[in-house]
Amino acid sequence: MRKQRGAAAIEAALLFVIFFTLFYAIVSYSMPILMMQAFQHAASAGARAAVAVDPAAEGYETAAENRAKTVVAELLDDWLPKAAHEAVLGSEDGVKADFDEATRMLTVTVKFPDYTKNPLIPILKFPGIGDVPKLPNDLKASAVVQLD
Repeated sequence: MRKQRGAAAIEAALLFVIFFTLFYAIVSYSMPILMMQAFQHAASAGARAAVAVDPAAEGYETAAENRAKTVVAELLDDWLPKAAHEAVLGSEDGVKADFDEATRMLTVTVKFPDYTKNPLIPILKFPGIGDVPKLPNDLKASAVVQLD
């Protein structure tokens, strides 16, 4: 009996490491997935809003691009964490609306540039496993709509 005294503590410590790693992986993957879903929703809403711009208006392409950017900013403004807010809505790389004159297509892109360098939840490096979570450098989503 005396030889078994610390066995439960050692087993608990080993299991804690495994469960903590699983929990951390779930949480750290959930935030980028949530953000990418929100980016996709905002990009789609921005593209849909651009369709409502009057094609007969002067500066139609610019107005459609600005309308798309405004809708994206309105959707993401309130809930994005401060670091993400600055990276996405505070930079020129974050929200883009590009109109292709030849095809009459408007592409709305929402991007968190360099997410792996500025993650909201720190990326852990485990020996033998590598980075947790393993994510692309940029988190981005886009939507395309044909105008006219």
